[in-house]
Amino acid sequence: MSDREEDRLEVYRIIQSVREVNKTIFYAFWNEEQHLELTAVQHMALAILNKRPNIGLSELADIAHMGCSSMSGVVDRLTKAGYIARGRHEHDRRSLVLTLTPEGKDIMQKVDDMWMERVLPILDIPKEHLDMVLDIHKQMIMKLTPKGMKQLEQSSNDTTR
Repeated sequence: MSDREEDRLEVYRIIQSVREVNKTIFYAFWNEEQHLELTAVQHMALAILNKRPNIGLSELADIAHMGCSSMSGVVDRLTKAGYIARGRHEHDRRSLVLTLTPEGKDIMQKVDDMWMERVLPILDIPKEHLDMVLDIHKQMIMKLTPKGMKQLEQSSNDTTR
């Protein structure tokens, strides 16, 4: 087997592992025995707005690592459900800001409690191992994104000077 083929198989093995973890987390959220009123993305949007009220759609999308059009659909559904309110920015009347309604805070907290109960066993893994996994994730993101590639190039240029 060539080096290139071995590299290809190793990359597939890594990607498959990441997909399995992602799928497991998704299924932890979507336990088929318990119907939830929110999707994982909707819950994430509510959690972000709970921590950072009065932000705009584009900022919410950036924080969630989503596109504005996708996040717009999420916000529309949450607004129709009565969980998010749209309002005007106090200093710039042209800008819309998003806030949680009392109903939004309530459902976010209920889902968050359930979510934490399901994923808390992750913390049984030794902290050093979790830190190592998180560091590896960060390295993968750095190597696979244009922004990360630029940072890597800059840091290698800095070390060669």
